[in-house]
Amino acid sequence: MAPEATGTASSTVSVRLAAGILALNRFMMTLQNKRMPVADIKVDANAGGTNIELGFDCPEESARRYAVLLENMEDVEELQFSVTTPGGPGESSADYDGRRFRPVENSETGEVGPGTVFAYRQDGNVVSATYEGGGVRYGVLIATSDGEGNLDARYGHVNAEGDLMTGECRTTPEVLPDGRLRLHEEWRWTSGDGSSGRSVVEEIGD
Repeated sequence: MAPEATGTASSTVSVRLAAGILALNRFMMTLQNKRMPVADIKVDANAGGTNIELGFDCPEESARRYAVLLENMEDVEELQFSVTTPGGPGESSADYDGRRFRPVENSETGEVGPGTVFAYRQDGNVVSATYEGGGVRYGVLIATSDGEGNLDARYGHVNAEGDLMTGECRTTPEVLPDGRLRLHEEWRWTSGDGSSGRSVVEEIGD
């Protein structure tokens, strides 16, 4: 085990290789020659190519460096990197608990803006938030989180005019270089005009 190993597969890399045994051999030799701390590996080869899933046993920063090295290999056609959280069902790679967010983009028919602050909590795969400000007097959100931190949410708030508004939202998290989360949201009103839109909210730093 490499000196930097943590004892768990904390990051996963999914790779699609070009077809052929030579491509697979070159890939496996790279893992061995670079002494990459691979905790587990799954290989699925067929006539169209080879799919490989690696679990890296090292800190996330190191795993990302290994992923970049692999991605630059000639035989690699596609690579996806994800951070995993060890544990039982109900845990996800994105931890929302205690984080606060502020919108930075929103579609025209949305009601939250830069003055709206979201305060998130998480218990297993259940995520909740309260939000207010920027045209929202008070709002609540409840969601479930999948293994990659994507949210399936329902929300409701009372706006500045006193109207009760409700909607649904699908959220995809992005980890920024400084460790903060950026959330890409696709939402739809289930009240009012029933319009849909997109928004981006970012975690408020210290």
